[in-house]
Parts: sequence; structure tokens; C-alpha cells
Amino acid sequence: MTSLLKSSAFAITLSVSAMTAMVVPTLSAQAAVPTDASLMKLIKVTKIVETMNDMSSDNEMTEEMMKTMLASMPNNELNAAQRKRFDEIILKYSKEMTKRDNVEGINKQIVNMYMQSAKKHFDQKEVDAQIEFYSTEVGQSIIDKQPAMMKDYMAQIMPIIMESTMKKMQEVIPKMAADLKALTSEK
Repeated sequence: MTSLLKSSAFAITLSVSAMTAMVVPTLSAQAAVPTDASLMKLIKVTKIVETMNDMSSDNEMTEEMMKTMLASMPNNELNAAQRKRFDEIILKYSKEMTKRDNVEGINKQIVNMYMQSAKKHFDQKEVDAQIEFYSTEVGQSIIDKQPAMMKDYMAQIMPIIMESTMKKMQEVIPKMAADLKALTSEK
């Protein structure tokens, strides 16, 4: 009986070992870190750099974001001449923010950061699936529509976010200033 139990235990151990040996390569293949080449292909097929260039060169969007941000500030009591000058200043700095040399430097960083993040969150199989989907007609249609949808979405939420942030800042900053003043007066 003991011999039978030992044989059974050995057989079970051998079976588990064999199954583990078969499963482990499958798991490690599924969990493989994406290659740089596959991530570059994903970046290309999803038009990440082009989309970022379009967004960053969109003076209108940058201008609107800056206006929204500044309009939510408490110093909104400008006369007509000051308002005109205000708009000129916004346009000037919006153009400066979207200069080509600035954008090209950022593109390299965008690609590097995307690749680092993708390697943390996606495995090779997931990257391959995205490449496969976004290479289709439907995938490309979604990619092409995404910037316009995001622009519309951002235009709707930015005023809400900025107003909320400014209200909270007006509430918090005096308290923070008092705490900092108390800290600096401690000896």
C-alpha cells in the first residue's frame, strides 16, 4: 500500500511538473514585455506623434485654453482697450507655445514616455492586438476622429475644471499662506 501511495504521489508530482513546464512558457510569452519595434509600430499606426503635433499647433485650442484659464481668474475687470491688449497677449504667447522647434523636442519625449509607460502596462500580446485593431479601417477611423472628439470634450470640461480649481484655490491659498506665515514666524 505504501508503495502504491509513493507511486501515486510520484505520478502526481510528475504530472504537475509536466503541466507547469507546459504552462510557464505560455504565461511568460503572454507576459512578455513589448519590444521597442512593436511599440514604434503602435505609435505609428495610432498616429500619436501626428495627433500631438496637430493638437500643439492648434493655436485656436491653445488660445481658448489660456483664455479659459485667465478668464476664471478674479482680475476680470478690464476695459475695452485692456481687453483688446489682453487678447493680443494671449495670441502672442499661444503662438510662442506652438513653435515648431518646441514641438519637435517634445515629440522625442512623447515617444520615449509612451514607450516606457506602455512597457509597464501592456504585454506584447496586448500591443500586437492594438496594432491589429488600429490597422483596420474602423481602427483608423477612430484614430482620425479622436482628436476632434477630444477637442470638443476639452472645450466642454475646461471651463468646469478651471472654475472649480480657481474657487478651491481662492479658498485654500489664504489658509496655506497663514500656515506658511506661522511656520516662518516660529523660532
